[in-house]
Amino acid sequence: MRVYQLIDIVRRAYPDIQINEVRTNNKGWDNDILILNDQVVFRFPKTIGIAEKVKDEVALVRQLHLANPLVQIPRYESVYLDGEFKGVKYEYLDGVTLSDGDVIKSIKPQNAKKLGDFLTKLHSIDYLKLKDTKIVPIHTKEYWADLYASVEAFIYPYLKESEKREINYVFENFFHNPIFSIPEKGLIHGDLTIANILFKKDKGLVSGIIDFTDAQVGDPAFDFAGLYWSFGPEFTKEVLSFYQSDEKEQILNRVQSFYGLQPIFHHLLHAVREHHDVDWETVLDRFSYLYSVKYGGFK
Repeated sequence: MRVYQLIDIVRRAYPDIQINEVRTNNKGWDNDILILNDQVVFRFPKTIGIAEKVKDEVALVRQLHLANPLVQIPRYESVYLDGEFKGVKYEYLDGVTLSDGDVIKSIKPQNAKKLGDFLTKLHSIDYLKLKDTKIVPIHTKEYWADLYASVEAFIYPYLKESEKREINYVFENFFHNPIFSIPEKGLIHGDLTIANILFKKDKGLVSGIIDFTDAQVGDPAFDFAGLYWSFGPEFTKEVLSFYQSDEKEQILNRVQSFYGLQPIFHHLLHAVREHHDVDWETVLDRFSYLYSVKYGGFK
């Protein structure tokens, strides 16, 4: 929606709100964001399907607040107009998302502790309490097979043979390695990347976690993927040191073997499909480095 349409919804739904300053962000895949007076945020889903996910997100975050995580998370108020769900409202959370260049400044034990605490409490929520939502498993074997097929169709034309071999090995290991056939599933964030982690930039400290739209029932190891890709193996291990689980080594193994490598595929697929510019060398160098941490040389 256009900005004036978003503002019109707010004025009609909340006539007492005085609008002095407006900031917007409509570049996200799922939501249009309206920030008013640096005090309140409105998230408006771009599609009916995303709107249903946001409704479920409200229920999830309500459960997570009961666990009192060390980081801020939104306190959602559902926004309805003429009986129709429009989105959510919440108090502005202090912090900014990071660019890749700022990441190195944020590799601190304090952040590892906060993220470990957050993931412990999120993964400990009994997802059966959300049985009335549509928060269900998404990362099925068919999901990953479709991703692999898309990578071959849209990304392989840009790659060297050596890069294709690395990717082939990662997927084949994932499909046939029994470490991924785990019986225990949990409630996961589903998109815990630097785009959804807020930082106090001057101090380099995590201040909040946002956007639970991709929450699902899945492998808890998946929520370490974005941390591994952006912050690297050592910081991921540091986060795991504060994570309450008897399965830390198994989680790290799954992250290093596949989950922590696959963010590149979503990034490149989106860029190719939307005709965005891609720094192929930098992105592929990152993949090859993380590949070598687990697998060594070419297979």
